[in-house]
Amino acid sequence: MPIFLDMHKLGDYTKEQLIMGLEDEADEFGVTVHQMMFNEKEDILHCICSAPDIESVEKHHMKFNTKCDKIFLIDEIKTDKIIKDEKLKVIGELSSRFAHDVRNPLAVIQTSVDILKSKYPDISEKETIKFDLINTAISRIAHQIDHVLGFVASKKLNFKLNNISEILDSSFTGISVPKKISVHKSKNNVSLYCDFEAIRILFVNILLNAIQAMNDSGKIDIKITRDTDNVLISFENSGPGIPEKLILKIFDPLFTTKQTGTGLGLVSCKQIAEAHGGKIEVTNNPTTFTVILPQKHIS
Repeated sequence: MPIFLDMHKLGDYTKEQLIMGLEDEADEFGVTVHQMMFNEKEDILHCICSAPDIESVEKHHMKFNTKCDKIFLIDEIKTDKIIKDEKLKVIGELSSRFAHDVRNPLAVIQTSVDILKSKYPDISEKETIKFDLINTAISRIAHQIDHVLGFVASKKLNFKLNNISEILDSSFTGISVPKKISVHKSKNNVSLYCDFEAIRILFVNILLNAIQAMNDSGKIDIKITRDTDNVLISFENSGPGIPEKLILKIFDPLFTTKQTGTGLGLVSCKQIAEAHGGKIEVTNNPTTFTVILPQKHIS
């Protein structure tokens, strides 16, 4: 049954009379009023109702000697969340195509670099640095493809019992941690039903975000705890913090404060957490990203 939102004046009735007359069942026109909302002066009423069509809503109000000024089909009203979800769906489709198109030439570049290095093993230190720069650039592009663009498109998760510490250790294998950044990890032996690769991607993105926020110098403290229902993995960093007005925006698609950012890294983190039935919380002083995942198996 379609849902409608209408607006009209109260007419000859008071707010109390209308509320008292609110019924749970449909009337002779098939209209059921689910909620009434009055303006501050209590002379304008908005109704949320289910009805077969707009004509039925009009007939329903005519029996009360009122006429609707406006009637909206709720399906046509887009909330911020609906708009964001639609935007993310489009981004996911484009990202999937882009990732597919870039992977092959990137693999060719990587293979060519490896061949050149093996063919000329005695190159100078200066040339070695150039090769290292190429490899670093390739790694960054590969990260954006596999850890960001590749996961914005929806994927089916493979839930298995995994050790969180092992996933963390695996996350660091693909990250170059600057020498001036110290990392401390708790050694709690906690296992969880999750998708190993998806959670690894989530951890990688949060870690890279922390490293970039600290400008390659500082401290990252990772703690693994659990409560009755959830496993909590917190990533605390000594960076400058996130402005309060931006905290609510950092998980929005395409939002970024970095010149080289895609605005999709934290979006993919949020998606992965929610796909596991969890969430991510962010606090300041110090900046802490806490991944909260349910201990029960999500099917």
